[in-house]
Amino acid sequence: MTRLYLRIYLALLAALAVFAALALLAFHWHAEWQRAEEQAAWVDWAGGWADPVLEPLLQADAPPEQRMAWVALSLLGLLILVGLAAYPVARSLTARLEALRAGVQAFGDGDLGRRVPVQGTDEVAALASSFNATAERIEALVRAQQRLLANASHELRSPLARLRLALDLIEANKDDPARPRHLAEAQRNLAELDALVEEVLLSARLDAAPAVARTQVDLLALVAAEAQAVGAMVSGETLTVSGDERLLRRAVRNLLDNARRYAPDTSPQVSIRADADAVEVWICDRGPGVPADWRERIFEPFSRLPGHAEHAGGVGLGLALVRQIATVHGGTVRCTEHPGGGACFVLRLPLA
Repeated sequence: MTRLYLRIYLALLAALAVFAALALLAFHWHAEWQRAEEQAAWVDWAGGWADPVLEPLLQADAPPEQRMAWVALSLLGLLILVGLAAYPVARSLTARLEALRAGVQAFGDGDLGRRVPVQGTDEVAALASSFNATAERIEALVRAQQRLLANASHELRSPLARLRLALDLIEANKDDPARPRHLAEAQRNLAELDALVEEVLLSARLDAAPAVARTQVDLLALVAAEAQAVGAMVSGETLTVSGDERLLRRAVRNLLDNARRYAPDTSPQVSIRADADAVEVWICDRGPGVPADWRERIFEPFSRLPGHAEHAGGVGLGLALVRQIATVHGGTVRCTEHPGGGACFVLRLPLA
């Protein structure tokens, strides 16, 4: 960066020196031309008889060397003044570029929390601001992936251990009447592993490529089809949203599965409501409800209510995926209290 600073400063001084040299040449040419014109005018006016008298006067009236010396000194003074004034400007610019370079290098070396100061409103400040925004996004993605991998590796251990135990029991007791039960347990663990891998991959894909292919989706038809699978009725009007039908179907299915998991004895209550610019899908259950301090945390990956994970099942990614899907569609999802007991999950999407 020091070399860049010197190049900028020396280029400025060189440009000023070239300007001074050209100015001196132009002044010299103009002085010589003006002196010749004045001599010709005096001779024409006085005639040849006055040449001996006018010659000393013309020589004293137009001393080009002296005038050239004054012009050269003036330009040299200007060069020094401009050079002194340009030094802090060039140094300030290169200092900010140096800070930006150091920040980029530190970020590339693994310091994901590194940011650069944003000073001023020029292009360098805009570049620093863009770097900070990009660094924030990259850090969030990397942290999310790290948490996802750490939690996924932890969650994989339980079904793998149960699957290994079930297979060992099947192998050791081929004639055991409980063998069908062990096979069923192994199949259940395989299904859990398959669901976990699928949700981890989908979550990673949404993080890596948040843009989705959009089509016009009949939300009422989509919700009704998913609700029918769990025996729930849907109320509301036909409304259209713009989005990825497969992802929206997955979000609604996850919310319905969550409601059925925590309230298996009652069917979820599903309704579609609209306001001026958005449509909301309400899925309510009569389960144990969600404490107020957990209504945001349950949307974090692998976050499950204390005491419910053991009997409710699930891998803790369903609601996190719903939030990711809502976000990439420009929407939101929230959890509220269901009057009379239970919880309501509200998926809000922009109208098409």
